[in-house]
Amino acid sequence: MKIKNTILVIASILLLSSCVVKSLNPFYTKETISFDKKFLGEWKDSDKGKWTIVSFEKEFKKDLGSEKMKEDDLKLFNEYKNSYYVQRKHKGREALFLATPFKINNQTFLDFYPLEFQDDVDNLLEGHLIYTHSLVKYDVNKNGEMEVKWLDEKKIEKLFKEKKIKIKHQIAGVQKDKYLLTASSKELQKFIKKYMSSNDSEKWNTSTKFTLSKINATK
Repeated sequence: MKIKNTILVIASILLLSSCVVKSLNPFYTKETISFDKKFLGEWKDSDKGKWTIVSFEKEFKKDLGSEKMKEDDLKLFNEYKNSYYVQRKHKGREALFLATPFKINNQTFLDFYPLEFQDDVDNLLEGHLIYTHSLVKYDVNKNGEMEVKWLDEKKIEKLFKEKKIKIKHQIAGVQKDKYLLTASSKELQKFIKKYMSSNDSEKWNTSTKFTLSKINATK
């Protein structure tokens, strides 16, 4: 998968037009990272997509081969050694993500960050794209399936408009209808804790969700 080169030479799309909450900073902090082997393997999702999820550590070392780690390599490795390299193929297209698992109050989450999006992007357009993080709540069902749900932008928009939350953000887009969180990772985690404790039974309702069924395990 050439993960080392993929990250160091990133050419990707940052889905500013999507319905997921986007943040300039990661939703995790180092002390909350919690690697989970159950997420590794090959999966098919509820939208006929195929996911291949491997350990960043193993893929990075495989890509490095016998080459000695340089200072930049070591820094990158230490930063993401407990993360996943996620590849999703759907309708002939491929998207690559870096996903970092973390846990807050025994709830498991993923911080998704795009690495590469297979598309014909004009160079001028590509120069205007930015990279953001998104928040995924995931749960393992008794039958072994994995439920992954992105935090929906519409939920956050409603809270902002009702003045029920205060967190640093910017409103972007031509129609000024896209929310971009600019808070620090620690501030984001305070928000997550508060959001999790809310009485809103529909707080994880989202248009961006998948049910993953295991095809085979990654050893």
